[in-house]
Amino acid sequence: MPEQFKFQLLVRTIVEIGHQIKSIHLNQQNEIKEGIVFVESGIAKIYGINEKGIKINTDLIFEGEIFRVQNGNYLSRDNFYLEGLKYSRLIYIETEQLSSYEMEFLPEILMKCFNERLKRIHQQKVRNYDLDLQERIFYLLFDFCLIFGKQSGSHITMPNYFTHDDLSNMLRTCRQNITSCLNVLKRDGIIKYDRKEIKIERSIFEEKKVKYLSQIKKNKVLVPC
Repeated sequence: MPEQFKFQLLVRTIVEIGHQIKSIHLNQQNEIKEGIVFVESGIAKIYGINEKGIKINTDLIFEGEIFRVQNGNYLSRDNFYLEGLKYSRLIYIETEQLSSYEMEFLPEILMKCFNERLKRIHQQKVRNYDLDLQERIFYLLFDFCLIFGKQSGSHITMPNYFTHDDLSNMLRTCRQNITSCLNVLKRDGIIKYDRKEIKIERSIFEEKKVKYLSQIKKNKVLVPC
């Protein structure tokens, strides 16, 4: 059976039988049974809270991807959570509700999602290495617009899934720096950013996209962000 058909079959079961959640504790074994989280729309984040109580975003799961919740996911003294960002919808199903056939091909689908996430993490680290914060913020938002953006008049527009705290955690800086850089990008007309939407002027977006795709072809990079 083709991989895409297997995935569609699994998603149909999750959506029909599962239920919506906002967040889930990943390393508290007695809180919830083993299951699958499907990001039906938007983005989910994985974050940890260390012994000092500091909250650190560690990973993102994109729309259409799945994540397996199971005992032993995070054997750590730090607490880890999976949580939907703004305007996002997460569906959870216990694995015991899946058929034996679906359980057979589940590892194959999970591995594909895991590899996509790993490539995103590695590529973002490389792209951010020698950029200043303002450039890092722009390219982070640009990467998300490549995936979630839609043409709206003279702009490429996507829902604003992120708080300033989310962005500061992703880019390892303080919230005040994020706010300051966003204000400069907005003042210079490079982006429009409010609580509901992120917009990049279409000509700027297309210019960056051409350079981006050229770099992908040159370096054989497969996954944005």
